[in-house]
This record gives sequence, C-alpha cells and structure tokens, in this order.
Amino acid sequence: MLRTLLLVLLAGTVAAAQPPKPKDPPTKDIPPGTKEPNLPTVDVRKFTATPAAAPLPTLKYELLPRLRDRTPGNAALDYHRAYILRPLWPRDPKESTKLNETLIAWEDTPVGKLPVAEVKKHLLGYSQSFRALDAGAKANHCDWELASKISVKNIDLLLTEVQTFRELARFQKLRVRVALAENDFDSAVQHIQTGIRLGKDVGEGATLIQSLVGIAIVTIFLNELEQLIQRPNSPNMYWALTTLPRPILDPRSALEGEGRIFDNLFPNAKQLEKGPVSAERANLLLEEMLTAFNNMGTDANIKPGGLALAGYVVFNAPGASKHLVELGWPAATVEKMPPAQVVALRAITAYRIMTDDQTKCFSLPFPEARAELAKVRTRADKLRKDSGDVIVTAFALTMPAVEKVYEAHARTNRRVAALRAIEAVRLHAAANEGKLPKSLADIKVVPVPHDPYTLQSFEYVVKDDNMFTLTLPPPTGDKPHVGNNFRYEILVKR
Repeated sequence: MLRTLLLVLLAGTVAAAQPPKPKDPPTKDIPPGTKEPNLPTVDVRKFTATPAAAPLPTLKYELLPRLRDRTPGNAALDYHRAYILRPLWPRDPKESTKLNETLIAWEDTPVGKLPVAEVKKHLLGYSQSFRALDAGAKANHCDWELASKISVKNIDLLLTEVQTFRELARFQKLRVRVALAENDFDSAVQHIQTGIRLGKDVGEGATLIQSLVGIAIVTIFLNELEQLIQRPNSPNMYWALTTLPRPILDPRSALEGEGRIFDNLFPNAKQLEKGPVSAERANLLLEEMLTAFNNMGTDANIKPGGLALAGYVVFNAPGASKHLVELGWPAATVEKMPPAQVVALRAITAYRIMTDDQTKCFSLPFPEARAELAKVRTRADKLRKDSGDVIVTAFALTMPAVEKVYEAHARTNRRVAALRAIEAVRLHAAANEGKLPKSLADIKVVPVPHDPYTLQSFEYVVKDDNMFTLTLPPPTGDKPHVGNNFRYEILVKR
C-alpha cells in the first residue's frame, strides 16, 4: 500500500523546482478507419568512436570516489546545501519559460555544437552549489534520517524533497557537457563521478521512491558517459565501469526501509503479532489501521467505529481465520484471537510475507528473479481475490509496483554491462591495429560481460570491417518498446 502510494505520487506529481519541459505538440486527429502510426519499438543509438587502450594507471578514471579520497561528513547535508545555494528561477513566468527552453536546447544539442561560452557563463551562478555538491560526493557516508521519521502526517513531503536532487543532476549534466566539449576528459569524468555518487546516495535512501529517483539520476550520467565514449581520442572506460559496485545502487536499504516505514505508519501492528489481545484492544488497533489508510488518501470505504466497522469484521473474520492458518499461524492461537485481530493480522501477515518474497528476488539473476516475482504476484492475486478484504487488496496491489522497481535496477545494470562490452571492443581494436573482433568471444584482452537479461553473450555483428552493432533485445515474452529494446550502431575510426 505504502509503496503504491509513493510510486503513484512519483508518476503523477510535478514537484521539481524548475518548470517542466514543454509537452509534445498535439497530434492531428486520425480519420475514422485509419490505423494509428506505429510507435518505435527499438532505441537505436548511432555514433562514432575511436580505438582506445586502457589508461595508465589502469584506474586513472573511476566512476565513484575511492574510499581513501573520502572525507568525514554526511553527504545529505552537502546535497541539501547545494540545492539551497543554487540560483533561484526567475519569478516572471515568461522569463522562467525562456530559461527552461534554453536549458532544454543545451541538454539536447550535440556536445560538439554546444555554445560553450554561454553555458559556462550561466553555470557561474552555480559555483557555490557545485562546491557543496562535490563535497557531498566525497563525504564518507550519507544518512537522510528518514526511515524513523516518516509518518502518516508527513509522507507527502518526501516526493518534494527527493525531487530537488533532479534539478542538481540537471545542472551537473551541463557541467559534464562543457568539459566534454572542451575535451577535458579528466574534468568530465570527475563530474560524472559526482553525479553517479549523488544518484547512488539518493537511491540508497530509506524508501523505494528514493530508489527510483536515484536510478534516474545515475542513468543521466551513464548517458553522459556514453557521450564521452563518442568523443575523439576519449579514454577507455572499461575498468572504470567494471569496478563499479554490482548493482550500482544497493536496493536493500530501500527495501528494508519500507518495512520500517510500515511500522511507523501502523505503530501498533506488532502488538497484534505477539498473540491474542482483548476484543476491545483489537477493535481499537483495527480502527487505527483504517484511519491511517484514509489519512493517506487510500480510502478503505470503511469509517472507523460504528456498524460499518462491525459489519466489516463479521464479514471478513471467517475467511481471515482460514487464511491466517494457511499463512503459518497455529490454528490453536488463531482460535483465541478476537475477530478484529484476526482480520487485521491477516493483512499484516500478508504484507510481511509478500514483502519478504519480493525482497529476496532482488538478489537473483534477472531471468530467475522475473520467474519468482511472477509466482509472488500470482500468490498475492489469489489471496486478494479469495479474501475480498480492502486492506489485503491494497497491499496486494503493490506487487506490480515493486516489480517495476526491480526492472529499473535491472535496466541500469544491463546498461553498465553493455557499455563495458563496447569499451572491450575499443580495447581490442587498440591492441589489433584498429581491427574489430569478429565476435565478442575473440576479445582476449579483458573479460566481456554477458547480457544480464539472458545470461548469454550480447548480440554482436560486424559490418564493413569498421562498424559493429550491439543489440539488447527485450526480455523473452515482452513486447518490444524503446524502454526495453536497444541497438548500438558504432562506427570505429582507425
């Protein structure tokens, strides 16, 4: 329930400090009987690269600060400071819109055509903000101090806070692009490193909403790393990518944090899990749960107290007793519980079990995790339908949302693997007079990663001796679209 609420907030609310990008122009009406135009099903990325050997020393470039380079301090404070110190957006709506359109143009312009002088002049106003951001990237830990503080009363503030870091990432991206345009690769990598550390710190907060925003920020800087690879004579980033943690963002902190937040939102749930309580106490705790749902905008359509609550308990208690036994509670213990406790405890137990069943999948390889997540969803759907309980239903409906979080992590890990494979090709070409390997298996200078989606080699094809494609097809059984189906077409200049 909580996770669905947070994900819905992320998808449906514009909370970033800067104005949104302009919407796509309206499409023309399609005459009756005419088929809609087919949407693209593959994201094709074409660029030119040059052979590149590994730098000396091998780890000259890294994408996260080394532990020995970190300094004492809490990065969260520096990140908040960086946001506070940024220049404010123009108050005049026309000026604000004009600035936003300019920034979008700079973001979308090829690096080689970037108006460097204009961008640098604009970024001068962010010098203090950037210093704080760099300091955060070098801090030895990051603690957002949220897991024990989120409650029904302040949960809506979380999205506003976490979205502020998207704006920081936006201007850090321009910082990277200026360095790339000037072929200052050392600075570019340093700025990418800061961006990835920001995304990692945000993504390893106490909620899944932070996990998603962190992944989005890391993706921004992986895109900029891809831009670096395209620059003439750019350094090879194979080992920088290889030494990143796998996965880049540890999902455990968010997954475990969600459990702590559940306990904050329903502080008396653990009382019901200790054993039978009095009927009066059970009624009170069930009312607290329903009140929490209503306060979070998840309307259970059952008002606490009165005949509505009594009818809800009478209707659900028999099935809840049966399900509790199926979920592992001893039948003798369940028989001693008052009906309201049985009803509340079924929902709580189902949440605990479903959460654990999904959490374990984040440690599995992609094909195995997907299969196991599908089983978890099937069990949750069955319990939801069998129970007919609004609280169980709310918890069960979180299953697809959490699967999407897993998919986001998986896409990020796959992207890193694909970039490693591309850099392995550049390494091979540098060691073989610019010649491309006929297959990825022919690369001997470094290990070539497999596609995490299939656990097999990436689809690699050489064309005309100086061009190759690297294909990342959608998962088996999925409909292809630009979010799950990629193809790199890379011309290698000798």
